[in-house]
Amino acid sequence: MSHILQTLRNNKPLVIGLVVAPLGLYSGMKIKEWRTTRKVQDVQREVAATATQAPPALSSADKIEEELQGLRGVRETLIRKESMLDQELESIHIKLKRLDEQEATKPSK
Repeated sequence: MSHILQTLRNNKPLVIGLVVAPLGLYSGMKIKEWRTTRKVQDVQREVAATATQAPPALSSADKIEEELQGLRGVRETLIRKESMLDQELESIHIKLKRLDEQEATKPSK
């Protein structure tokens, strides 16, 4: 037992690296997850705000056309944001697969 402790004391940088590297990876994944969650919540808030807005009293065809154009713009923006979130989630999924594969190929000690 004392031989193991002595070996660990002599290899402090290695021991620190073995402790810090997984913590850094974990915290990085959590930050990425938090950012993704924030983006999803922001989009959901925008959708809810758009859905709850009461349309103003319209009196002419021009106002109706303007409102329609505005809604089309909002819709396109939301579709783009949804697409970007889908790509980001796919990227996270691929990274998690790679991590799982790396953990599976690591030799067990």
